[in-house]
Amino acid sequence: MKTLLISPSYYPQANASYFPLGLAYISAYIQSQGHQVIGLNFNHMPMEKRNPALCDTLLHEEVDIIGISGLTVAYNEIDRLIKVIREIRADVPIVLGGGITSVEGELMMNTLQPNYAVVGEGELIFTRLLKALEEGDDVRKIAGIWCWDADKPKFTGEGESPKYLDELPLPDLDSFGIREHIGLQGEHGQFSYHLTRLDAGRSFPIAASRSCPFKCTFCHHAGMGTYKKHDIGRVVDQIEGYIQTYGINNFSIYDELFSANKARVVEFCDLLKQRNLNIQWFCQLRMDQLDLPMLKMMKETGCNYISFGIESGSDAILGSMKKKITKQTITDAVKIVREAKIGIQGNFLFGDPAETQETIRESLQFQQDNQLYFCDWSAVIPYAGTPIYHYALEKGLIADRETFMRSLCNISGYLYNSQVNMTQMSDEEYKDWYISLRELNDENHRKRCTKVVAGEILERWKSRITIECPCCSHQQTLDLPFPFEQDENGPLLNGPVGVQGMNVLCPDCGRKMHLKARDIPHMKLVYDRFQAEMDALAENQQHAIFIPALDRFATVFLEDIKIDQTCVAAVYDTRPFREDKLFLDRRTQLLDIDRVKELDGQNVVILPWVEYQKVLDWLKHQNVTPKKVICWNQFFRNAISEA
Repeated sequence: MKTLLISPSYYPQANASYFPLGLAYISAYIQSQGHQVIGLNFNHMPMEKRNPALCDTLLHEEVDIIGISGLTVAYNEIDRLIKVIREIRADVPIVLGGGITSVEGELMMNTLQPNYAVVGEGELIFTRLLKALEEGDDVRKIAGIWCWDADKPKFTGEGESPKYLDELPLPDLDSFGIREHIGLQGEHGQFSYHLTRLDAGRSFPIAASRSCPFKCTFCHHAGMGTYKKHDIGRVVDQIEGYIQTYGINNFSIYDELFSANKARVVEFCDLLKQRNLNIQWFCQLRMDQLDLPMLKMMKETGCNYISFGIESGSDAILGSMKKKITKQTITDAVKIVREAKIGIQGNFLFGDPAETQETIRESLQFQQDNQLYFCDWSAVIPYAGTPIYHYALEKGLIADRETFMRSLCNISGYLYNSQVNMTQMSDEEYKDWYISLRELNDENHRKRCTKVVAGEILERWKSRITIECPCCSHQQTLDLPFPFEQDENGPLLNGPVGVQGMNVLCPDCGRKMHLKARDIPHMKLVYDRFQAEMDALAENQQHAIFIPALDRFATVFLEDIKIDQTCVAAVYDTRPFREDKLFLDRRTQLLDIDRVKELDGQNVVILPWVEYQKVLDWLKHQNVTPKKVICWNQFFRNAISEA
């Protein structure tokens, strides 16, 4: 059968944040069984090009069946894709796979209405489904799928998964645009706000295992079955082959857990040394499976950072999460990883059911004691299938499962507007803690800022900058495109653009450092011109209404832009949870479409904000004419254009 396999994207812009390795394995396997595959990886296209690409494929290819794979956060996007497909080719059956099918299967079938869904590892199950459809057999006899029995969804029971990963063919990377994935990355560095590596070059995805043997309460290994491993020799064979085929020498091991023991990591490093493979690589490990000799081997063979699940600095919370580590384990691991000069990637999680204000303070002290300034705070989210999801259901904290799952597709909106509070704290206390912890992330980053040695503007949105590590004084020079979210017209303006700085990994000592946005030469123009507008208000003794009441970036933005508080007539915000909160020494007032008339004839300053366009539209539709509007997001693009 001719099969169209689709990987949805979680971002509006073309990106290399994720490569669908799981779907590439499925594609390779069904091709080995005689089927044809067309791959569509929407990560490599901006949003406006995805529908045309899908429509073109459906209209010009003889497609027999369509497979879509994604996690639950793709719920709304998969819903949209199914509707588009059915408008064009209602005759083609649609099969869902991936994490979205492994939890809440009946809900998924009833709401998204696919023809079939594969549950678990899909190679064997999907192949059997294709064969049954091709031969006209009863699909209800195939274990491992959801199908329809009359008008009701039916699950056929657990299906068979591959026993030995090494028996599977190599993943079909080319059908899903591996060369586009490589091409979307920076030639000499990997740029992100969270972790920028200037010496890494383009990165290549590889899998050495599936799933994870541990059962943390906030995690669900959706659709991945039991923990299985590729032979390390085969993994290194793949790396060697990919170097020759794609000219890549930097590898991201996508595994949830690269190894549950030290011996496997040592074997990997030994083989890299024996074959003289000069690569760089990244993996995820547990903090209770480390020692200094192993870490030094990892460093010698090119490991430049490791991702760890830190989660908390409170033993009570680590126990509640079933992490099977203690805060002493974390302290000991951090010490030897730093001694080995390998970078640390990790998060603290807030909001476990056992969380209290005391455990938060304990974790905050632990974070400072260990100088984990770049291990950011995130919220515990009760993703479907996790133990804490079932806890939230039992406690009545999730009123409607479909509404909840759809809300997770806009994670920022969920975290600020409909977050599930599983603690004993009040909802107001919980939200206040969440906002303050997110703000703390940015404050912590600035505790270790890089020294800017030299810089010059190369292009409108690009500078060359030399920075010095504050820990070891190592210097590096980068050609830096900034902000990172750009299209052919320049930066995407739908957010606090240009405010968030970037965290850079030192290639020498492995420590992170922070580069402020305003210290980047072309960004300094924006800040200087916006500051000039604020200074003019003060010098002319003019008042202005400020919107919104900043939370996440308030501290760092007001460090970089000085606002004379005598100029602040009032502070407005459209978000109800910010009402009456103190900002710029004023109590925030709620702004809606009716109250926007109060801005008529006033100076209005719109600070960096996701919803800035909403207020501008209100002004237009209500025929409100402020005396002057100084909008960061609009000003941002114009400031450089006029330079």
